[in-house]
Amino acid sequence: VKLLEKYIRPALLPTTQSTSFKDRHLFTHHINEQSNTTNNYDSFVKWMRGEYLIAKYGLIVQRAVTNQPELRDDAAGLSTVELETTTAAAEVGKDAVVVPLKLPSVATVRRAFHMQDWTRRKVPWEDQGGGEEGGLHDYKKNNEGSSSIEQIIHDNLRGQIKHSGPLNAYFEMRRREDSYELWTKDYIFGLAGYLLERMDEMNRRSDLAFTTPPIETIILDVGAGDGRLVYFLRRAMEEIAKKENRHSKEEEQQPGLPTIIATDDGSWKAPIYDNKHIRVEQLSAIEALDKYGPKAGTTTPDQHGIAEKKKTRLIVLCSWMPPGQDWTADFRRPINTDIAAAAKDEHSDYSGKEATERLVEEYILIGEADDGTCGHNWHTWGNPDFKSEDAAPRDLNGYERVDLSDLSSLQFSRFDCERSSESVTVSFRHTR
Repeated sequence: VKLLEKYIRPALLPTTQSTSFKDRHLFTHHINEQSNTTNNYDSFVKWMRGEYLIAKYGLIVQRAVTNQPELRDDAAGLSTVELETTTAAAEVGKDAVVVPLKLPSVATVRRAFHMQDWTRRKVPWEDQGGGEEGGLHDYKKNNEGSSSIEQIIHDNLRGQIKHSGPLNAYFEMRRREDSYELWTKDYIFGLAGYLLERMDEMNRRSDLAFTTPPIETIILDVGAGDGRLVYFLRRAMEEIAKKENRHSKEEEQQPGLPTIIATDDGSWKAPIYDNKHIRVEQLSAIEALDKYGPKAGTTTPDQHGIAEKKKTRLIVLCSWMPPGQDWTADFRRPINTDIAAAAKDEHSDYSGKEATERLVEEYILIGEADDGTCGHNWHTWGNPDFKSEDAAPRDLNGYERVDLSDLSSLQFSRFDCERSSESVTVSFRHTR
């Protein structure tokens, strides 16, 4: 931090006595909204924020990772002995050796990163005391020449570093653009258990509950990045099923377990793992829905060779949807909607469709909600504060929002702070 104060702070301070922070483009960019330099501004603030957090908390993170090897990366199992053992066994035709999934617990993360006093719920910005700092009104209150590097980054650059800690530095030290969520064992098993319970509830409620073969559930992760969430969920479901004696070793596809698929368009250039247990299909969200969603009129022969309607349902996962984009309108479209038409109208809500069958039974969003950077705060979340004058109406088309607070309390994200846990898990269920 002293080095940042010495070399970076002088370059950020007003150059003469006649200028101030508010006279410099760098500190008023967010007010002027000059789009031609938005990327450069955002990149600089992001870099400055990361360097400060690493400088202040880097040594604490290094000690934490040394003392708690499972923190080395929540994707550690993707390249270590645990996965290699599974792969080697499968290649020689043996039953895979099921090693317990190695992920940090919530307690481990909180202890290692000194987070005992951090809140575990999302708190609106206005309730965090955000209005008391971080605006142009602060410039006149303080002696600009005596502003610390922390004050400049947080108050003037809006870098949001006050009330941060080692957890935030941990994410910055990963040096990955797609790293926003720290998956814990508690969360993965909690989400896996939730999905299995929801699948059972859907089976009991469905007219196809007692058919043979039973209805197939496909869990589709869109924008899956490197696919580790799907890998972790699959492993967790296998462990849960084994404990509950829900599957038979003789069957390749365990009855009662869903098919879980990871898809991503590759735009974020997430790492690709050379292992058949981790597969990410290069598909956009719309392409993935088109490939794996149920089709109107699709039939398959039954055991007597008679054609019958294909029994599939689709549950969609989306973690940290790209900012400003909305994929949920496509999640809510009727089964018989033309995919080409859907691609042309990114904000269509299909409110004019009379069909009651929807492509997706339930979609689950993970990340910042309502007023954050995941998806579109109006089209995705329905926050009227972000509705523009020419915005299309938003219709959930029979989907009900359910905040999964128990799961949200188990999450850790890149932008958490002492006063608010920013990432949440929210379900939208089709209520017919």
